[in-house]
Order: sequence, then C-alpha cells, then structure tokens
Amino acid sequence: MNYTMRGAGKCAGRYGITAALAVLGLAGCVAAVAATPRLRQQSSQSVAEAARKAREQQKQAPKATTVWTNDNIPTSPGDLSVIGQPAPAPSSSAIAPAPAAKAPEAPVAEQEKLASDLAKAKHELDDAKQQLTSLKTDLNIRQREYSLDAAQLYGTPDYTRNHQGAAKVHADKAAIAAKQQSVDAAQQKVDDLEKQVQSLEEKVKSESTPAPAPKR
Repeated sequence: MNYTMRGAGKCAGRYGITAALAVLGLAGCVAAVAATPRLRQQSSQSVAEAARKAREQQKQAPKATTVWTNDNIPTSPGDLSVIGQPAPAPSSSAIAPAPAAKAPEAPVAEQEKLASDLAKAKHELDDAKQQLTSLKTDLNIRQREYSLDAAQLYGTPDYTRNHQGAAKVHADKAAIAAKQQSVDAAQQKVDDLEKQVQSLEEKVKSESTPAPAPKR
C-alpha cells in the first residue's frame, strides 16, 4: 500500500513537472511570436538608417579629380563636353580684308532735285532747238526775198529811179538783220542749255558712281 502511494505520488510529480514545462514552453513560444514583428521592424529601420547614412556619406565625399593626359583624353567630337561659354570665334574683320570704301550717298532729296533739274533743262533745250530751227527758216525766207527783190531792182538800167524797188530792198535788209539777231540769240540759248544739261548729267553720274577702292 505504501508502495502504491509512493508510486502514485511519483507519477503525479512527473506529470506536474511535465505540465509545467509544457506551459513554460508554450509561453516562450507565444512571447517569441509576439516579439518577432518588433524585431523585424527594428531590423528594417536599422537597414533604412544605414542606407541613408551611406547616401549622405557619398554626397559629402569629395569627387575624384580626373587628370587628362594624351592617353585618356577623348578623341571623338561627341565624347568631350565643354562646360561654360565657348571661346568666341575670330572676328571676321580681323581676317577678311577691309571692304572697299564707298562714296557717301547723296541725300535722296538732293538726288531728286538733280534729276528734276536735268529733266527741266533737257525740256528747255528741246524747245530752244525748235525755236532756233524756226528762226533759221524765217531768216532763210527773208534772204530769198531779198535776193529776188535785189535782182529785180538791180536788173534794170535805171534802178536808181526805182525808189519803190529800192525801199523794198532796204526793208528786206533790215528784216534780215533783225532776224539774224534773233537767230544768234536763239543759238546762244541752245549753247547755254547744252552746257547746263552736260553739267547736270556729270553731277548725276558722279553721285551714282562709287568711289574707287584705296590702293594697298
């Protein structure tokens, strides 16, 4: 009987210990499961913090300076980037020869005035030439009349008594002299106008012709 009781007590003690261990193991598992998310969160934060610090260190670290030599300098036009403003191209005025000097152009108003004066002078010259031609024709007629009247007068033996014929011849002479004066005046006007037209034409030509290039 005592033996049975001791055996039962031993069994009960074993079961109690086993149950206690089981309870403790279950509690540890629960605690471990509960702590797992926290550990994961702390691990994720540690990794993110380490990555951030690494990026900051890369930004703050001085960049390595590249030393260009004949061995590593790019040779293709597209492989080399130029920073800053490109060097200015050489001035064309320093390379190209200086252009030929041009004659100063006359003001438009002066050119228009010269053209107007030239056209007016040419018109007056044409009128003067027509007037001179007409006067010469009249002078020629007067000279023919005089020749006929003089031949009729001096063709008679007693022409000294022909006072009417003599008066007619005398009038023809006076008309011829007056007509000759008109012809001379008309001829002088034509000559003056021709000189004026020639002078104006030279001025217009000189204003429109560029000056010759300077010799080197």
